[in-house]
Amino acid sequence: MRIDWLTFNPLEFIAAFILSISLWIIERQRKPKFLIKRGKPSLLFEDNYKTLNLKIINVKRKGITSFLNHVATQVRVYLYFLDYPSKVEFNKIIARWNSSREPVTPDYKNVDVGLALTNPREVLVSGEEGEISVVIRKKDKTSCFPFNNESYLYWKQDYSKPEWEIKDGKFIIRVEVQSAEVQDVIKEFLILNKGTIEQFKISELTQ
Repeated sequence: MRIDWLTFNPLEFIAAFILSISLWIIERQRKPKFLIKRGKPSLLFEDNYKTLNLKIINVKRKGITSFLNHVATQVRVYLYFLDYPSKVEFNKIIARWNSSREPVTPDYKNVDVGLALTNPREVLVSGEEGEISVVIRKKDKTSCFPFNNESYLYWKQDYSKPEWEIKDGKFIIRVEVQSAEVQDVIKEFLILNKGTIEQFKISELTQ
């Protein structure tokens, strides 16, 4: 490309260059903003089981920062189970999105093994939230278990993978949210696994 130096305006060239750089920087700053909050517990399978849930929110910015809003794609949540209070990790799973299809056959008589072994991802537009399961406990039991798609492989054993059993009365969940646009949004919660099923609760961990 040849430049016509008779009509070339250096100020216009500099302005265009600055504008293109500014737009590039702004686009780099546009990304999802995740918020992790407690969700309402669920009573499942004829109310014989209780699951504790969390909400993953793609916050919708307002006002002059609204241009930073961005859809979150390929969202995946990792759950790390930690001893209380040492925070030594003893298990890690990929969370199940409660909005996703249950990994069972259409007649609900068998488990869809292929689906049970998949690692679910989600898409969250700005202002939208998704809910994940964290742990499950049966009414007449004192132990609880991490709960995700793989748990359905053990539906005849109360959705409880034996190696995942947690007998502790108190432990920590570290939640890590990742997407194609954002990495490592982390928050910790405390699980209370003492007493009755009504006392089986999740709360934000205070530092």
